[in-house]
Amino acid sequence: MARQLSPIMLFTLLILLTLQTFAQHRRSYLDSLLKTTVQNYPLIKAKHLRSQALEEGIKAKQSTIIPSLTASYQADYATYNNITGMVYPQYIVPITGPVSAANNYSGTFGSAAALNLSWEPVTFGQRKADVELAKGNLQYGQADENLTIFQQQIYVINAWLNYALLDDLAKVYQQNIDRTVFNVKQSQTLVSSGMRPGTDSASFNAELIRARIQLIAYERQRDSSLRSLTALSGGTLPEGIATDTALFAVVPQVGILPDTSTDEHPAVKLQQMSVATNELLLTSLKKNTMPKLTLWSVGYGRGSGVAANGTVTGGDGWQFERYNYGIGAQLSFPVLEVFRQKPIWRQQQLTTDASREQLAQTKLDIQTQDQIAGDNFRKAMEVVKITPQQLASANFSYQAILSRYQSGLVNYYDVIQAQQLLFQSQANVAVAYYNAWKSLLNKAAYAGNINLFLTAYHQ
Repeated sequence: MARQLSPIMLFTLLILLTLQTFAQHRRSYLDSLLKTTVQNYPLIKAKHLRSQALEEGIKAKQSTIIPSLTASYQADYATYNNITGMVYPQYIVPITGPVSAANNYSGTFGSAAALNLSWEPVTFGQRKADVELAKGNLQYGQADENLTIFQQQIYVINAWLNYALLDDLAKVYQQNIDRTVFNVKQSQTLVSSGMRPGTDSASFNAELIRARIQLIAYERQRDSSLRSLTALSGGTLPEGIATDTALFAVVPQVGILPDTSTDEHPAVKLQQMSVATNELLLTSLKKNTMPKLTLWSVGYGRGSGVAANGTVTGGDGWQFERYNYGIGAQLSFPVLEVFRQKPIWRQQQLTTDASREQLAQTKLDIQTQDQIAGDNFRKAMEVVKITPQQLASANFSYQAILSRYQSGLVNYYDVIQAQQLLFQSQANVAVAYYNAWKSLLNKAAYAGNINLFLTAYHQ
C-alpha cells in the first residue's frame, strides 16, 4: 500500500515548488531584459537598418548588368535655317535638316520618338569587384551591428547589477534602521528604570535620524540607477521584478575559466571586416583601368515640317515620315588612367596596412584586458568566501555587546560601534557578491562571450 504524504510534508513540498518557480521567474527576467534591449534600443535598430541598406547596395551593384533602355518623344517648333560644319554640342541645341539656300526664319513643326539601349555586358572584372566590395561592406555592417548588440547587452547587465546592489543595500540600511528603532525603545525603557542615563535615549534618536537620511540617499541612487537601466534598455522595462536578491547569496559557479580566442570577440571581428573591406576596395580601384565593352542600339521615327525639296510644309511635322535604326559596339581603353590611379592605389594600400595594425592593437588590448578580468574574478571569489565570516563575527559581537548594554556593563558608544560594524559587514557581503558577478561580467565582456555570465547566472 502506497504511503500517503502528511499535510506538513505536502505544505513543505508546495513551498519548495513555489520558491523554485519564483527563482526561475527571477532568472528569466534578465533574459527578457536583454531581449527587450535588442528590440527597442534605437542605436541597435539603426545599425540593423544600415545592414539592410547595405544588402540593397549589393543588389544595386549586381543590377548594373541590366541594360539601360530609354524611350523618348519630342515635339518642337523651330526655324529652318541651317549651315554645315561642326559645333561643340554643349549649351547649343542643333537644328537638323538640309542646308538652306539663304537665311530663312520661317518656323515649322517637327517631332521625333526614339528607343535607345545601352549595355555593358563585359566589364573585365570591374562589376565583380564592385559586387564583392558591396558584400564586404555588408559583412562590416553586420559585424558592427553584432558588436553594438554585444556591448549594449553588457551595459544593460552592468546597470542591472548596479541597481540590484543599491536595492539590496537599501534593505541593509532598513535593517540598520530597525535595529536602531529597537535600541531607541530599549534605551527609553532603561532610562525610565534608571539603569541608563537620559542622554542614551537622545543619542539613539540622533543615530536613528542619521540612518534614515542615509537610507533616503541610497534610495535616491537606486531610483537613478533604475532610470539609467530603463534608458539603456530602450526606454521600456519588461513587466515584473527588476532585481534578484539571490545574486548576493550565490557564488558564480564557473569552475576553471575557459581560454578564449581574441578572434571570436565581436570587436576583433569588426576590425577584421575593416581589413577585408579595405582590401576589396583596393581591388575595385585597380579595376578602374580595365577596358569597357559597350553595346548600343537605337530605333527612332522622325517627322519634319520641311519637305525633301526644302519646302516648308508646316503641320506635316507632327507625323513621322522617316524611320531608322542602328546598332553598334564600342570597346574603350582608359590609356592614361593608370597614371592617375597609382596615387589612389598607394593611398588605399596605406589605409589597408593601417587597418591591419589597428587589428593587431585591438587583439593586444582585448587579450590584456581579458587576462586582467580573469585575475580580478579569481580575487573577487577569494573575497566572497571570507566576508560571511566577518558578518558572523560582527553579528555575534553586536548581540553580545547589546546584552551587556542591557545589563549596564557597557555604554551607548560601544553599542553604536558594534551596530555600525554589523551594518558595514552586511554591506561588505553584498558588495563582495556584487564584485564577483561584476568581475565575471567583465570577463565575459573581454572574452567576447556573454554566455559565460548567463550560463553561470542560470545555474
